Amino acid sequence: MSELFTWDAAKFSVKVPDMDREHQQIILLMNKLHDLYKSGAPASEQGKALTALAEYTVKHFSDEEAYMAKINFPGLNVHKGVHKNLLERIGQFAAGFKASGNLGDDLFVFLKMWLSAHICGIDMKYGVHPH
Repeated sequence: MSELFTWDAAKFSVKVPDMDREHQQIILLMNKLHDLYKSGAPASEQGKALTALAEYTVKHFSDEEAYMAKINFPGLNVHKGVHKNLLERIGQFAAGFKASGNLGDDLFVFLKMWLSAHICGIDMKYGVHPH
């Protein structure tokens, strides 16, 4: 199976090893969910993978916010707001899946766009903040 998203350290590293590892884990979970979707795996398996991705994303956002607080990153409150909106959107996809038993291509378009834009945009800012 082709990957939905491929880690590219030159492009995506925020120069914070723990956060880079967590971003790579999110990519792994996204790719697993995408593979299950594309292969027509049972809805129960897709649902477990979606839950795992959502739960890990919550953990990652919490870890990221704690890191930003530790380095006194001035954009922390804005970043928290972005995280809140992203989690709400993931919750909407999860609710849609729960209601229909189907994932859609729009979820994967969103995930790919979100991850690349989020890492390359907002996350890079805390990566270059002096600490």
